[in-house]
Amino acid sequence: MKKTMILFAVGFTSLCAAKPINTQALQACTLIENDFKRLMCYDNVIANKPITEAQSGKAITSKNKVSEARSAEKIESKEGGFGLEYKVKAASEEIEEITAKLVKTSTQGRNKMVFTLDNGQVWRQVSSETFFANEGDTLIIERASFGSFLMKKAGSNRTTRVKRVN
Repeated sequence: MKKTMILFAVGFTSLCAAKPINTQALQACTLIENDFKRLMCYDNVIANKPITEAQSGKAITSKNKVSEARSAEKIESKEGGFGLEYKVKAASEEIEEITAKLVKTSTQGRNKMVFTLDNGQVWRQVSSETFFANEGDTLIIERASFGSFLMKKAGSNRTTRVKRVN
């Protein structure tokens, strides 16, 4: 009986000694849009570590201007890398879809279409379903499951699975 009481007393005192979680810091973490940074913020709050100003979403003017310029450069390079994640590690994983005009179509083995877009990207049809697109049509390529991509014409629900060639 004494051993049980001692274990209970030690366990109870350790619970009383624990610091309470800072709810304001948790609320500040909810304002962070980047998933990884938000998770790091939550981890720091739970571990009772201080969160930095950049993590809490507060404005830092000089750093924000530099980061905005860098992010604009990254967006341009990310859009250029859309669909090439398997080749280029710096490619965008944040962009969910791109829109471009169709410049040229050609056929490659077993009636698979090859689409050349106005932004210089070339996409090859992977699936075997019939997909019609004319030059000048606006195409939307969006991210699908397991690293694949779906292409559709603007205003249409018909899609085809595609893979980026270049």
